[in-house]
Amino acid sequence: MKWTRIDATRWIVVSGLIVGPALLAASVLINLTPPGESMRADFDTMAQRSGLIVAEALLETIGFMIVLACFAGASHALRARGGALGTWGAALSITGIVGFSFSNANGFTLAELAQLPDRDAAFGTAMAITSSETAALTSTIGTAMEVLGQIGILLVIGGLMRAHIVRIWPLLIVVVGMIVNVVIGMMLTTLIADLLLLAASTWIAVRLARCDRDAWLGAAGVTRAEPVEVSV
Repeated sequence: MKWTRIDATRWIVVSGLIVGPALLAASVLINLTPPGESMRADFDTMAQRSGLIVAEALLETIGFMIVLACFAGASHALRARGGALGTWGAALSITGIVGFSFSNANGFTLAELAQLPDRDAAFGTAMAITSSETAALTSTIGTAMEVLGQIGILLVIGGLMRAHIVRIWPLLIVVVGMIVNVVIGMMLTTLIADLLLLAASTWIAVRLARCDRDAWLGAAGVTRAEPVEVSV
């Protein structure tokens, strides 16, 4: 079987829309613990769970990269109808990748500090890093980029709706997950939001997999020209 580049792109996007949110849910499940009574208690707990914390941060970082990149890639299916929404959504989704990378960098740093034998010095260093002006500025920029990335996801879904590839349900499911996570802000609600995103993006992936090959932007041009072969 020989695939063109457009076929490979579609199936990478379709697979990533399922794998990415699944990794996000897994990142929460492997370290789903209630918060401690204080910041020091949480820091001391890190020493016992440093491996899980690193794994959580790694899975979350990779998961968000895949999710946002594949939502950006989903805009490839849009032509005149929904094309503008998809273009803006793709740009904002890529911006979100940078934001989530900023946020998750702290997970790796704090996990390493928690392993130091001098607990008081390690905690003091952690507090100095997280409370510094540089950290505050980076956090603010990262959070703003995260929000833009989530808006990008919504815009891409809006474009898919305009193109009649999906209906309104995936958009509503993602919005509900975002609201629940922001309003309550617990690990459990983060898991719920990730599972809702998984449900919505899986539905979008199924619709993209079923849509006609020529629905993908540039597919007609690729089929008329000499096909680019991708061996499988």
